[in-house]
Amino acid sequence: EAVLRRSPERPADVHQIELDGLVIDLDRLEVRFPRGRTELSEREAELLRYLAANAGRAVSRDELLRRVWGLDPQGVTTRTIDMHVTRLREKLHDNPADPRIVLTVRGKGYMFTRAAGPA
Repeated sequence: EAVLRRSPERPADVHQIELDGLVIDLDRLEVRFPRGRTELSEREAELLRYLAANAGRAVSRDELLRRVWGLDPQGVTTRTIDMHVTRLREKLHDNPADPRIVLTVRGKGYMFTRAAGPA
């Protein structure tokens, strides 16, 4: 059975997020800390961009597959979403035991908890 692929939708209004001493630059694919920086993959940046554009709202894995990956979620495993969120939390230094930036909303999906900073 073929998997339907579409072009992912890219919220154009979120370019940079500033919070808790870090700057997330989604256009440069990097996170800057007071003492260093780390790179984001394009997929991680697009995932974070979509979550930030929908800050305060739980976004389902199916919606993320459709909007960020451009996939029809029917019959597709969602572990890839979980793995990307885990890596994203590591890069943001967001404690997986007590995340403050990207929350897991049980039975719903993921939620970005902060409003995006100036672009």
